[in-house]
Amino acid sequence: MNFKSDTCVGRNNRSLTLYYTKSEADEGVRYTKATYRKEMVSYKCSKCGYYHLAPANRNTPLAEKRCNCFDRNGSGKDLYSSKSSAEKRAKILLLENGVKLSVYKCLEERGYHLSKVK
Repeated sequence: MNFKSDTCVGRNNRSLTLYYTKSEADEGVRYTKATYRKEMVSYKCSKCGYYHLAPANRNTPLAEKRCNCFDRNGSGKDLYSSKSSAEKRAKILLLENGVKLSVYKCLEERGYHLSKVK
């Protein structure tokens, strides 16, 4: 069973559908493909710990491991599992929000982070 989450919002500022388990989210992927012919992927959210769906062409998986890196506001930084995944996310954010980001290796060497270019 899924429900709307007030803590996680998509790029259209609407609440994302939350799934409790990976298998439930994967069923949502199959339903979306069969009903709407849209290619989606399920992912575990680093904010709420549950699962959401994202368009397959926007998928930039975060690393399974976490690190102790924080942004200037004291929030944990997103950790990307590969440099190419971080570069893809940076490109998406540049196209959608006009924000130029650089990719750098995590100081704990667990993956890659993004940083705003000044």
